[in-house]
Parts: sequence; structure tokens; C-alpha cells
Amino acid sequence: MVMIIRGCDIQQDLSETVDVCVIGSGAGGAVAAKELAEAGLSVIVLEAGDAHQPATFSRHAPEMLHRLFWDGGMRTTRDGSILISQGRGVGGSTVHNFCYAVRTPEPILDKWGIHDLSPELDRVEATLGVKQIDEAQVNHLNRVIRRGCEAMGWRGVVQRHNRGPCADCSVGCFLGCRESKPGIGKQSMDVTYIPRALEAGACLYSNCHAELIRVENGRAIGVVAQLGKDSDRSSSNHRLTVDCQAVVLAAGAINSPQLWLKSRLPDPGKQVGKNLHLHPAVFVGGIFDDVIDAHQGITQSYYVNHFLELERDPDSGYILMPAFGSPVLVAASMPAFGHEHRELMENYRHIAALLVLLHDRSSGRVVVNRHGHPVIRYRLSRGDRALLVEGMVNAARLLFAAGAREIILPYTRRIPIKSESDFDVIRQRGIVSNDMLIASSHPQGTLRMGSHPRHSVVDTYGEAHAVKGLFVTDASLFPSSIGIPPTLTIAALADRIARRLAVNWPL
Repeated sequence: MVMIIRGCDIQQDLSETVDVCVIGSGAGGAVAAKELAEAGLSVIVLEAGDAHQPATFSRHAPEMLHRLFWDGGMRTTRDGSILISQGRGVGGSTVHNFCYAVRTPEPILDKWGIHDLSPELDRVEATLGVKQIDEAQVNHLNRVIRRGCEAMGWRGVVQRHNRGPCADCSVGCFLGCRESKPGIGKQSMDVTYIPRALEAGACLYSNCHAELIRVENGRAIGVVAQLGKDSDRSSSNHRLTVDCQAVVLAAGAINSPQLWLKSRLPDPGKQVGKNLHLHPAVFVGGIFDDVIDAHQGITQSYYVNHFLELERDPDSGYILMPAFGSPVLVAASMPAFGHEHRELMENYRHIAALLVLLHDRSSGRVVVNRHGHPVIRYRLSRGDRALLVEGMVNAARLLFAAGAREIILPYTRRIPIKSESDFDVIRQRGIVSNDMLIASSHPQGTLRMGSHPRHSVVDTYGEAHAVKGLFVTDASLFPSSIGIPPTLTIAALADRIARRLAVNWPL
């Protein structure tokens, strides 16, 4: 029986006994649940957020940010300098992402000690319906970016995506795809892997916030979760107690170490929560005489990978990605105030923008406060700050080459850049914390995998060095920054780990 149970509908304490409890239903948890259930194991999935119905998605940003994101989309680093977008709900961040489907680069796999992920990537791509983006699907925004890239003589590529035919494709995709269903619209985890997991016998509790991983004699034996509508802040006293033989932790690179620390699990190498990478990103816009209408069509289909040379340096670089949003989100990103801000917004249909996505060497840490809530500590190193400045300058150069008449920078105040002779302003001002919008959608690395317990938390098949039967299948696994959109890599690693767990069952 296909089963999703809404925790907010439960008015009593419950208990379940299964083989495996999966915490989280995003790119890692959904894949693990499907693979384990299809292997014949009894599986329960716990998801803190709602089981969304795509037909109910609106284009009202405040409503959808509250529904789809942790902390209403306002999660930040401790100093408030970086805004972190993390999905909350069945399907996790795959519900709001823009469907880039990028394979893990070989230099990254070599660095991580994984020599062949092709079978797992093949299976994941087949299930998600990954395919090449057609030329006809490249919208005006992406064509303008490609025009500038080619004028500069740089390397760029039309990417692949996990998206079916969609009559409603636009920047509104960030607030959830209203057309999403098997084969139609965004092929997120909630319409691909989760239904298959449920059909194979898995059970999913939404609105169910895991609070404690139970360990006995060095082995994971279960999970305690709180049931309630907004269970991370709920006053509900109803709990779900799960007894199991294995726990799969896939709550994301912020929430997974948070739960580990709250549960006071062993951490002999003092690595839990460390090694946090964020892929910090800044926006650079260009105002054009021509109408761009960047809000229409697929927002991200092309990107510039000229400055990400992983074979030469697997630890550094950046990519330039087309980026845009609804008027509300663009307005929140714009510099200036009052009449000056209004003047910029009057150019909404004439703006093309790039995201400078940094392959960061900087690393931070996730800890918990006395209430058990995550505290995210992260500061950009001097080298990464310099690289972001270089990226901003090159984004501006590309936009000028594409025909922009003015560049918009992500600072609080408007700093007009009318020609390349103004670029020294960018270099002199640099990266100013809390005076510019820096965003992150790809936290990673806080429970990193590796062969040695002193330098890693889990082994290369995701099992905790210090807790038998505890596995990790989200971006926490990454030993270093991956440098590209990470969804396919998370899913492929989850496939690899889950299949290995199933083959070795019982533990």
C-alpha cells in the first residue's frame, strides 16, 4: 500500500519497527529509500517538512519560501553574511532547484578515491529522465550569456536537465513546479524516487522531525522523532519512536551534523560538523537596451565553465551561471533604495544576470547551540575572496561583450559600472561581508567520507567509523567542495551506498 502519513494529523505517540529508518527525503534520502525498499527491506522515511502537492504551489514568494525552505528561506551563517537556501519537504531541495543535471567530474572522483561512479550515475539519470536540453529550449537570457561567452572566446556548454515537457516553465520554478508529475515538468525526488519507494513498500512520515538517533553498544538501533505541523519549532508532545537495524542520515549538510551532535554520537576524530563548504555565489547583472524577458522559459540551460579547470586544479575555480528570479526576488537582490531602486526595477525586462558560483577552498563548521539549533560558522579566505572578485569582473566583461550598457553589482549601494575602465571599483571594493548579497544553495562536507577515522566521519560506503549501522547519503559526505551543481552526485552516491547496504544485509 502506498503510504504517506502526515505527522500533523497524529494525536498520539506512535512506534514503528523496520529494517531501515531514512532521515530526509531529498536527493540522498529518496534514492536510498527506493533502493533499499526494492531490495526487500522494510523502510520508513522521516521528513521534517510537508508532503507538497504541486498543484497547490503559488507564485506568491513569501508563501512558497515558508513552505519550501528551512527558516522561510532566511537561514544564514552566524554573522549573517551568507544566505543559505535549503529545501524542506518531501523531495528536499530538488523541489526548488533549476534541474541542472551535471555528472561528477573525474578529477573530483579521483580526489575522493572513487574510481568509477558511472553505473550509479546511469541508473540515477534513467530514473530522473535526464536528457540534453534542446536548442529550442535555450531562452533569451541563456542565449545572451552564450553570445557574450563566445565573444570573449571562453568555454561554455548547454547542459542536461531532469525536466519533462512543461507549459509553465519560468523563474517561478524556484518556487516549485506546478506541472510536476511523472514525465511532466520538474522530475524532482517527490515525483520520481519517492513514489517508487512507496510502491516497493516503504512508509513515509511527513511533518516528522527527527530529534535523536539512538545508539546501543556502538550500533544505531533507532530514531526518536517529533510529530507536528512545524515540528522543528512545534510545542507538540507526540512522538514517533522507530526501532531499526540501520539508520540512513540524509537530512542535508546542515541538519545532518546538527542531529549527530544533538544525539551526542561518538566523534573520536572531532570531525563532525567541520569541513563545511558552501559554494558561495554572488550575482552580477547587466542592463540591456533590448528586452531580455529573462523570467520566461528555462532559467538555467547554459553555463560558462571556462574558469573551472579541475584537471589542472581540482580544488579551485568558479563557474558563471545564468540567474534570474521573480520581481519580488530580483527586487530583494537589487542594490540601492527608494527612487534609485525603483529605477533599476523598471528595467526588469531588460536585465540579464549571472551567478558567480565559487568552488571554495574555504571551510566552515556547523555546531549546535544550547537549544539544539544549528549554528553555521563560515568565513571566506583571502584567496577565495580574490577569486570571487575575479569572477565578478569576468561576469561584467561577459555582459558587456553581450551588449549590456550598465552592470549591476550586488552591493547595498548602487555602484554604476558603465565600461571596463570602471572595473577597478570592483577590485578596490572587493568582497564586503554584510554589504553585499552572498548566497549558497549547496552546503556540503560536514560528515565527510574517507578511509581514516582521524580525518573523516564515514567510510567511502557511507558507514560511520564510530557507529555501526549508521550511514550518510547526502552532501555531508563530500570530502571537498565539488564545484558543480551536486544533485546527480548526491543521488549516485546514495545509490552506491544503499545497494552496498542491501547486498550486505543483514548487518
